[in-house]
Amino acid sequence: MNIPDKIKVGYKKYKLEKWKQTVANAGDAHGQFFSKEGVIGYTAEETGVSHANTILHELLHSIIYQWSIDLDEKTEEIVVNGLTNGLTTVFVDNPELVDYLKTKIKEG
Repeated sequence: MNIPDKIKVGYKKYKLEKWKQTVANAGDAHGQFFSKEGVIGYTAEETGVSHANTILHELLHSIIYQWSIDLDEKTEEIVVNGLTNGLTTVFVDNPELVDYLKTKIKEG
């Protein structure tokens, strides 16, 4: 399954863009969220669980932005890292949970 071109968070659609590592903002960054530009960028080199973690990480930044959760930059990064790593671990350790959640979401 391929990553979608766009993802809707709140009222706004964000374009998902694959970048070369050299485009990432910091040398160790694998993704970045740009609220004004409506872009979530991610590196082309990253794969597997690490890639899934990066997408979740940037989505959490977009949720914080869209729902006006007022955090300073350092606190936001700590919260996003903790929640993303926690969710990724839960999903990796319990893959049947992801399938269950998908069926429940489809029920509406």
